[in-house]
Amino acid sequence: MRKRLINRLWLALVLLPLIVLEAKAEEIWLENIPVDKLQELYQKAGYEGEKGYLMLPSYKYPAIFLKNFPEGYDKITDEKLRNALFIKILAPLALKLNEDLLDERNEVAEIDAKFKQNGSLSKQDVALVEEKAKKYDVFTRLEGQERYSYILSELLIRIDRVPPSIMITAAAIETNWGTSRVVREANSLYKTLVWHTKEGLKPVGETEDDSYRIKIYPNIYAAMQEFALKINSHPVFATMRNFRRERRERTNNISGMFLAPYTYGSSGLKNYAGIFDYTMAYYELLVIDKSNLDVNMISGNDLKYFEKYVTKM
Repeated sequence: MRKRLINRLWLALVLLPLIVLEAKAEEIWLENIPVDKLQELYQKAGYEGEKGYLMLPSYKYPAIFLKNFPEGYDKITDEKLRNALFIKILAPLALKLNEDLLDERNEVAEIDAKFKQNGSLSKQDVALVEEKAKKYDVFTRLEGQERYSYILSELLIRIDRVPPSIMITAAAIETNWGTSRVVREANSLYKTLVWHTKEGLKPVGETEDDSYRIKIYPNIYAAMQEFALKINSHPVFATMRNFRRERRERTNNISGMFLAPYTYGSSGLKNYAGIFDYTMAYYELLVIDKSNLDVNMISGNDLKYFEKYVTKM
């Protein structure tokens, strides 16, 4: 812990224009919690907000993370209530994902700073850089110093925030606000497909093509992680990543409002762009892009009533 704090302070001084440091929140994970119990917990945490989900003026969200949608969620008939709960469930997860991405970016930024200072990398740093290059699909035939100079600069473009407004909007559209079968049976938020395999959820009523399945995730956070990884690594989002880099360098304002147009080609749904813009604007999801997690919104005394649903990641 002390070493991590020292590293963060050092990074703040040396790399302030490059990175943003935020406090990590303690993690409270819940699994198979009924809707009424979840709403009770949210009430204890003061997680109400304007429209039932916009935490203004504090811009703080509780560090309460669900592994799956609550039992009975698909039985909610009040669309306004259901959609608000959908956003409340995904907002903390999206904020956590961005904390994790910034931690990963800071780690690479620290290695990049040492490389620029020393002109070389330790074996441990080389292994980590190669691992990240593989994860984020960074390829080059360069060798030696030129290789790592290129990879590190490319990683700092690819490993960055994916605004919560984009992740929540895309999930809402792809799953019909969490009511889709793929959410209940596969924890799938973005309907990721896997091809030429029998592993996964078989599509129903969509096509006679039996060559693909819908990917099954261990939890909804894993689905969000893969969606963010796709945005941060796939060639189709290269233009978006470059624009995001320019926004970071000029204003450090990485908002879904500016990045959303670069995601429209990622779905085959008709009028996806129009639905996306309307959903993001109507539900004012850009507010969540400016928000942070707050571990102090829920206490141990509050949690003791929900212990049976608390789990580990």
